Amino acid sequence: MTLNGNRVSIVANGKAIITDQIIPGITGGALDSNEAEAGPLLIQGDHGPVEFRSIVITPELN
Repeated sequence: MTLNGNRVSIVANGKAIITDQIIPGITGGALDSNEAEAGPLLIQGDHGPVEFRSIVITPELN
């Protein structure tokens, strides 16, 4: 997943799932409305068992 401002692209298992989509605003999972401030990264499944591996988080330095 690449998140740049309010634009997101997601590649899973080598296949592009979402490409340069705009996130129109605060999502339902937001902890507060401070979009520009750094905050936690929350990973969730979809109502069943989910496994995550090889997660690398690389902040973009401006």
